[in-house]
Amino acid sequence: MRAVARPVRSIRLLPLISLVALSSACQTGGQKAMSIEEAKQVAASFTGSAFVPPPRTINDITAVLDQQKPADPGAAAQARAWADQPPPTTTNPVALAQFYYQRGLAARGIGRAKQEIEDLTRAREAAERAGGSAGGLPYDDILWDLVVAEFFGGNHTRAGGYLQQAVGTVPQDRRGALFRVYGALSRFHAWAGEREAAEAALQQLLALQSESRNWRTARPEWVAQWDANVVDTQGVLAEAMGRFADAEASYREGISILAANPTTARHPILDLRASRLATLLARQGRLLEAENEGRKVLLSALSKGGRYSTHTASMLRALAFVISEQGRFTEAEKLARATIDIYEKTGSSPDSLLLAHARMELAAALGFQGRWDEALAEYEAVRSGLAGDPDSLRRFVGGHVGYAVALLRAGDPGKAVPMLNAALDQSARLVGERHRDTARIRGLVAAAHAEKGDRRRALREFADATEILLAPSRDVDFQDESATRAAADQRLSVVLAAYIRLLTEIKGTPLEHHAGVDATAEAFRLAEVLRGGSVQQALDASAARAAAKTPALADLVRREQDAKKQINALYVLLANALSRPTDQQDQKVVANLRAQIDTLRRARQALSERIEKEFPAYAQLINPKPVTVEQARAILRPGEALIATYAAEDRTFMWAIPNSGPVAFAVAPMGARAMEEAVATLRGALDPSAKTLGDIPEFDLALAHRLYAALLDPVRSGWQQADRLLIVAHGPLGQLPLALLPTKPVKLAPESGAIFSNYREVPWLARTHAVTVLPSVASLATLRALPSGDPNRRPFVGFGDPYFSEEQASRAAGRSAPAEVAALSIRGVPITLRSSPKTQNFDSSQLAMLPRLPDTADE
Repeated sequence: MRAVARPVRSIRLLPLISLVALSSACQTGGQKAMSIEEAKQVAASFTGSAFVPPPRTINDITAVLDQQKPADPGAAAQARAWADQPPPTTTNPVALAQFYYQRGLAARGIGRAKQEIEDLTRAREAAERAGGSAGGLPYDDILWDLVVAEFFGGNHTRAGGYLQQAVGTVPQDRRGALFRVYGALSRFHAWAGEREAAEAALQQLLALQSESRNWRTARPEWVAQWDANVVDTQGVLAEAMGRFADAEASYREGISILAANPTTARHPILDLRASRLATLLARQGRLLEAENEGRKVLLSALSKGGRYSTHTASMLRALAFVISEQGRFTEAEKLARATIDIYEKTGSSPDSLLLAHARMELAAALGFQGRWDEALAEYEAVRSGLAGDPDSLRRFVGGHVGYAVALLRAGDPGKAVPMLNAALDQSARLVGERHRDTARIRGLVAAAHAEKGDRRRALREFADATEILLAPSRDVDFQDESATRAAADQRLSVVLAAYIRLLTEIKGTPLEHHAGVDATAEAFRLAEVLRGGSVQQALDASAARAAAKTPALADLVRREQDAKKQINALYVLLANALSRPTDQQDQKVVANLRAQIDTLRRARQALSERIEKEFPAYAQLINPKPVTVEQARAILRPGEALIATYAAEDRTFMWAIPNSGPVAFAVAPMGARAMEEAVATLRGALDPSAKTLGDIPEFDLALAHRLYAALLDPVRSGWQQADRLLIVAHGPLGQLPLALLPTKPVKLAPESGAIFSNYREVPWLARTHAVTVLPSVASLATLRALPSGDPNRRPFVGFGDPYFSEEQASRAAGRSAPAEVAALSIRGVPITLRSSPKTQNFDSSQLAMLPRLPDTADE
């Protein structure tokens, strides 16, 4: 029998393909494995390249968007007019099927999800009355578009039913259409957690692929679509089963297949696959890679359809998500608003699910910025827009985690609990009870029950959630060191901060004993997770190298860590290269950077595999469990006490752990924002924008003592017997030298003699205790676990005040020390802060902000 293949009508594949975005991955695949000696040579060949990551913005993206022509109001009106057409006055089922089919697609184009489903359903019914055909319009095409509509509408059960029906309706001369059917069936089963059914559909897909090799009439672009569909489906199944490396390899292979064919390389389907990869990388913390992919596909979409197309809007949404994951929430907000603008100006109605998704993205960006009232307003706008379609409203909003968090912030846990329970059930079905995503939602459920006053249930839920959330994870291996993970950190902090608050509320109550938890110790452990940062990661990496059993193994660890940093540096360079306008990009430079990245990634993979084999404890060393109270006490030396703080939104928690004796714990009614304002006021005298000595503002001793009284005095019993304080200060408190807090109320006396001499009698904390500041409790454990240094080394003390140019050194040589000392009594002497970095209005310092040589930056 002659088998005739027909192409999958790929324009109708776009919505369903774009849905497969909840992915994660680790490595590329499909290339020859690199030997360990080759990997060493590759890692060494890249060493020594100086690199300072410059700040990146989305200014180039917004500029490109602004240059695009405005939406054609005539085209939008025409689309709406077509979707508003009345049905023909005929009973002819063929004519009715064609009309409702075309009107349903028009409704899709302007975002009318409810009308789209209703019209396509009518088209299916009419086609059935016509005997399964609609005058050249294949019945399986109608079913396929109905599958897409129902999926986006949220009714996955009906979508799956139509897929099952489509299997038996594809005619023999259109067997190519079965690729989309079997692929979608396998994905549906995978998302539902039905592994055996997903594997069965995949086997049908593979058998169909084998059969298609004998279809002599198959065009190359059809074959490319079919083969890409197969590997993409394999990727979805691998992802669902936690095989992230295999999933990414499949996704990349599918992209390569489509890019290699001249026809499919120009099709929007390729952009959609690449945007899904960008989202996948972002969810794994590989944020620079994700941004590169997101930028590339957005520019590609703009070249195809301009700014005002739903395809461009989809790509813009993906990039907004990536930027948000990096913690660049203001920029993510801009991109989300631009996405909404596209949907509105292309005629999307308020009940459009695509518009609803964009509003949800905007709400998330606002929430991350703490603008919860605005975020909740966006969520309510979505609810209002979908009010006329209760079915879609229930499915789309009913289990939305971000909406539930906004309700919790607004003090409405009663509305949040049903949403979170629905999200918890769905996550458990898709990724399992032990997955970190499921655990995070369970933690939010616990927070909601705590808000409602059900503390017993909240404690149980928190305990179950944190057991998974605080377990060592290999995810740290994939994080980009030059990009933050502020979004992921904030999501975790919502859960842990709520748990810490509950623990403080039950401390000393019968419920603490009933729950079998030491509230003080458990809260300390949770706070340590929230305080961790990049400094701790660097110390962990150093400890891992020092703990290697042999010099050869230590060398492998060093090379693997260097390779990771080099990859990140190259990704920043690639992001900068891709930030230029398309006509100004040097494609040779871009291709060379991609080749270097690929080579380094394969080298790192080979090094990692050898390290894992010879050094099983490596993963635990670079990603240790949070330090407990008893572990912290065990590393303290006689005369030392550890003070740790955690600043939540509305209060600050303090612990003081002595070398021996009870742990002191207290809560201050001062949240992070109030702390930030107090620290900013005090720093005004320490880091002034003054032109003369007399312009330096007076240090606010009263405010400084209030901080001492609120934070250190309540836990004084835990540190008063020590003479050395090790302080781990969280948030804004980390920007203030706590040694400058007065231990008693004091007023500043008039000056007598040299300027600032009246500060001599202030009872600073530094007068009674030596103060050491640490980035985290774990950093102390890490440093004291390192091997001892050379016992014959000589003591050293250094004070850094470098000259950054010959001009600075010459000016310094012309000044006399006695003259500088004498100038201290003259208030009008100008201040020259020649090496002071500009750090105001920054959350944290960056290397790029430090002064450099004149050939790279102004003095």
